[in-house]
Amino acid sequence: MQEQQAETWTTRGLPGRQQFRNFQEVFERTHFHWDLKGDCDDRYHGAIVRRHYDDYVFTHIEADPLAGRRTADDIKRGDQPYFCLLYLEAGQSHLAQGANECDLTPGSIALWDSTRPAFFDAKTTLHQFSLLIPHRTAKLALPGIEDLCGMQVPGDRGMGALLKSHLRQLHSTIDSIDARDRPAVLRATVEMAAATFRPSNEALSGTAFRRSLLARVQEYVIANLADPDLGPQTIASAFRFSPRYLHRLFAEFDMTVCEWIRQRRLARARVDMESRGLDALSITQIAMKNGFSDSSHFSRSFRAEFGASPRDWREASKRES
Repeated sequence: MQEQQAETWTTRGLPGRQQFRNFQEVFERTHFHWDLKGDCDDRYHGAIVRRHYDDYVFTHIEADPLAGRRTADDIKRGDQPYFCLLYLEAGQSHLAQGANECDLTPGSIALWDSTRPAFFDAKTTLHQFSLLIPHRTAKLALPGIEDLCGMQVPGDRGMGALLKSHLRQLHSTIDSIDARDRPAVLRATVEMAAATFRPSNEALSGTAFRRSLLARVQEYVIANLADPDLGPQTIASAFRFSPRYLHRLFAEFDMTVCEWIRQRRLARARVDMESRGLDALSITQIAMKNGFSDSSHFSRSFRAEFGASPRDWREASKRES
């Protein structure tokens, strides 16, 4: 499990005319490459905190009014792909990506994708917390997440209120959470965000309907990962459509049924091996618990997915906890 010391930076103490230029350099290093513009003739206040846990990045920004545009050229500069889940603690900002745009106010929660052009414009002092979620992780949790980027969920009611409260607490306590428990906490955060942003039934039609159906199929798969017989035939039978239709459903969103099942099983097995409450289980028992019927196949798949054997991963997790 990867953990780095928090990077903290502020314009305080810098000469006035250097403040915005230095802020832009740090912003690009911690929040991808953007073309930034600010009201910075004489002075500019900005502060950034960045923390890295496993494959996730936590950031906190306080800044004077600021606008930014991320172009195709910026994206080509080679940043690791993330979806950004943010909530606004204070200030007002306009966010646009793809066909979506929204006005963020205190308490708003929004998503944006680092692999596509985007624009934001904060007309007032900005106070924002962000969680950068690896692309692959987010897409597994919420198929079609790309269509939701540039949209916001109010944080004062329903799932939005629950997610905002969770994110606020997570940002303030992540340092104190035991390293062995963090993977499960982060996984739960992604699942909560997926539930919050999942389109309502009233909004579904056409492709959106198939995305909703795919989400229900995936929920069924997750609930039955321990079944070694889980596969296209049994899934299609449970939903009373043909295996061919199931394969088309996954292919429409650039996935295959078997690969999605395999990735989910491996991800859950990794969390199990990092869990201090499951130390008594052998690697074979963890493999069987997550639907693998052959421990050798599990070990090969795990190494191919995560770059280390299950045993080495478990030992490294214990050393770092």
